[in-house]
Amino acid sequence: MNKEKHKETCLVIMTGLLVFWLIYKANVLITIAIVTGIAGAFIPALARWIHWAWYKLADGMGYVMSKVILSIIFFAFLSVIAVIYKAFSKDPLQLKKKKDTYWTSRNHSYSGKDIENVW
Repeated sequence: MNKEKHKETCLVIMTGLLVFWLIYKANVLITIAIVTGIAGAFIPALARWIHWAWYKLADGMGYVMSKVILSIIFFAFLSVIAVIYKAFSKDPLQLKKKKDTYWTSRNHSYSGKDIENVW
């Protein structure tokens, strides 16, 4: 990465911390914002490490949150579809105990036409 990208990352972090300071009025936020801004502007080595840590944090959060969000979406849709299917189905797998046997007799006589075009 180039130095401008490191500075940009530090300034974005500083701006975000200042916005949070305006909302929450916590003095530690303005201190961290000033240190981050000075590091980004005047200390390139520290800016590089801040940039690296910020992007590793973003990678980790992206990895975890993508799994969480996709799991929530999957189970929300799967549960809804399963409930709807359960409400309107007529037990196609014959899972409910209704009769003594589950054997279905298919009285079918095979002919030559049955095996002509199998696929």
